[in-house]
Amino acid sequence: MSEFAKPLGAVVTEQKLPEWFLLGEQVTPLIMQRIADAVTANQMCPQVKHIPMLAHWFISDSLLLANRANRDGMHANAISLLRQCVEGISVIELGICGNLDAESILLKWEDDGITAGQLRRWLQDNVWIHYGVGLWNESWHVFMREFAAAVQPYAHYGSSLAQWQIRLHGFSEETTEKGVIERGVIEICPRAYDPQKATRITLFHSIILYIMGRIWMAQNQRDSEFISLINNLGAALGKSRYLDGHSTDWSQQFWAMMWNRNGGTILE
Repeated sequence: MSEFAKPLGAVVTEQKLPEWFLLGEQVTPLIMQRIADAVTANQMCPQVKHIPMLAHWFISDSLLLANRANRDGMHANAISLLRQCVEGISVIELGICGNLDAESILLKWEDDGITAGQLRRWLQDNVWIHYGVGLWNESWHVFMREFAAAVQPYAHYGSSLAQWQIRLHGFSEETTEKGVIERGVIEICPRAYDPQKATRITLFHSIILYIMGRIWMAQNQRDSEFISLINNLGAALGKSRYLDGHSTDWSQQFWAMMWNRNGGTILE
C-alpha cells in the first residue's frame, strides 16, 4: 500500500529525496505487516476482537486514498483523511497494548460510551507513560496530544481546510519608503497541485506510520533491526525543515501556507 507521493518541486532527483521519505518507503510494509499480525492475534472477547483489525484496514485504506488524492492535487481531501487516521490509531492501540483494562475500554467504545478524546486520555494515563519521548524530547503523551489537536480543525470543512485547496507559488517582501510590502502569488483552480503541500502531506503520512511503529515497538523490544529502522525514521522526521521541533506548537506545523524568507516554498 506504500504509494507515497514523491515530493516533486521544479526538479527533484532521486538523490535529493529526503531521508524521511526513503526510510518511510522502506519501513511501511514492515510496519503494516506487524500491525496486521498483532491486531489479528489479540485475545479479546468475540464482541470486540475484530475491531482493532477493522481500524487497521481503515487506516490502510485511508492512507491509500489520501495518497491518491494528494497526487491529484486534492490536498484538502488528503489532509481530512489524515485526521481520521489519528482516531483509528487509538483503536488499534487498544487491541495490541496488552493493558488488562483495554478490552473493557474497547467495549465502551463499541457502545459509543467513550469519546475519541476520552480514549486518548485513557491511553495517556495507562499506556503512553511507558513509551518514552516523541519526535524530539517531549514526552509521548505531549507529542500525541499536540499531534491530535493539530489535525482536529480538519474534521470539518472550514477556512483552514479550504486553504489546502490553494497553490502558493511564492511569497516576497519588498522594503519601500512606506514600509514593507508583502506579495504572495497563489493559484486557485480545481485540484491545484502544490508540490509543497504534496510533500508535507506525505511527511504527515510518515508520522502516522512512525506512530504505528512505536506502538508495536512498545510490546516487542526484541526486534532490534526493526526498532533501529523506526528510531531512524523518527530522527529523520524530526530533522525535516517542514517541522521545527519545539519552536512552535503543532497547530502551526499544519498551517496550509509555508514559505522561506526568500520566498521559496520547497524545503525538504
